[in-house]
Amino acid sequence: MKRIITMLVAFLFSAISYANYNKAILYMEDGTKKIGLAEMVESADSKVNFKKDEKAKKEKIPTADIKKIEYTDEDKNEYVAEKLYLTSANAFSGKFSKSKEKKWFYIIYDRDIKIGCVDFAGTIQYNPIKGTSSGQFGDTTYFFGKKKGDELYFGFFKSGAGAAIHTQTGSHIKKMAKEAFASCPKLVAAIEKEDFKTKTALNQLITLFETNKCK
Repeated sequence: MKRIITMLVAFLFSAISYANYNKAILYMEDGTKKIGLAEMVESADSKVNFKKDEKAKKEKIPTADIKKIEYTDEDKNEYVAEKLYLTSANAFSGKFSKSKEKKWFYIIYDRDIKIGCVDFAGTIQYNPIKGTSSGQFGDTTYFFGKKKGDELYFGFFKSGAGAAIHTQTGSHIKKMAKEAFASCPKLVAAIEKEDFKTKTALNQLITLFETNKCK
């Protein structure tokens, strides 16, 4: 299962990097559904580009009107984008804050606990004349929270550089877990004992979520 999730993340951000329309079901806040084609959303998008079919005129539907989107690409890969609040801690004060508006997250794990992620594609460009690259590597940021909640908490980010290890990964995860799972001391204690590494943090979290169930 862990390998499947890792592959899903790879497929997902490959798909997001292209502006193609994919088959989609939009679950609206008023309880209705729209079925057709939609572009993959990014975290802060205020509108979603939607068409009923290939020949239809593009509609720009406000994010505020949509609760969730289910996508299926041409290779039958399925993705779920859900709109939730983002909670993080200030780097200097340590104070927790919740976003004023909901953001789009791609849900990659959804059981008693949810794991969502957002992606920054990066700006790396290669100069073939000089043989050098410039710009910023992309990264994937992971968030977690209770399935029945309306927010996800910042967990950690993984650099697109691949080899990068972020020394604060473990401390960030543990700090946010105490806030996100305050009502489940068993899970908080298990997370506190874990030695997290950026390369394996996602799989480590999934194992902990599956072996430390909370009601």
